[in-house]
This record gives sequence, C-alpha cells and structure tokens, in this order.
Amino acid sequence: MRDGLRRAFAAATLLAAFVLAGCADPGLERVDVAWETDPPPRWGLYPGYRQEIPCPKGAAYHVNVYFKGKAFTGGTITNAGYALSFRPAPGAQGIEAERNGPDRMTVFATLPVAQGQGKRLTALRIERKAETIVFEFPK
Repeated sequence: MRDGLRRAFAAATLLAAFVLAGCADPGLERVDVAWETDPPPRWGLYPGYRQEIPCPKGAAYHVNVYFKGKAFTGGTITNAGYALSFRPAPGAQGIEAERNGPDRMTVFATLPVAQGQGKRLTALRIERKAETIVFEFPK
C-alpha cells in the first residue's frame, strides 16, 4: 500500500511541475544602462537589482531592454538640471516613460507578442538624488 501511495504522490508532483513550468509569464531579462561618457561605463541590471551612478547636470544614460536574449527597445535618459527627461531611441517601439515629479521617472517596456497585443512591464524606476541617480529594475 505504501509503495502505491508513494508512486501516486511522485506522479502528482511530476505532473504539477510540468503544469507550473508551462504557466510562467514571460518577462524582461535585463536592462543595460550605459553612461554616455568616454569611455562609457556600462551596468547590467537584473530583476531586483539597483545601481547608483554619479549624475552631473547634462549627463545622459542610454538604456537597452532585453527579452529572449536580445535588446528589443531602448532610449536615453538625460539630467536636464531642472528635471529628468526621456527620449526613445530612433526607431524604438514599445518603450515609454512616466515622470513622477522632476526627480523620479518610471520606464515601461511593452513585450513584443506575435498576436499583436503586448504586455506592458516596468523596466526601470529612476530617482535622482543630489549628484547621483539610482536605476532600479523591479522584480
């Protein structure tokens, strides 16, 4: 009896693992931030990571968003002094930013989907603090 119960439990556990593996939502893999200076330092942010970077007036940071191993969209964040600004890269689609005050911004990326409807996800939360800027890739 115990052997039969053990086999049934193992089969149910295996079936649950296969079902749950197929239900995972696709998400953004990483976001690369490159400070537009010479030479350009670059940081790769993964879900749950944050990076604090120097932010003098006029500094610009290029952002690339990755999905399925490829950069699919991007843009540039600039410290204009009075506020942060965002400009999508030429030809970029599926990326936009919402300003939450002069020193905060949230960048959203819409995943490319074959059926024509994308999934909008938060790619970065950005906050400027005095002479630094913080990039956070939320989980």
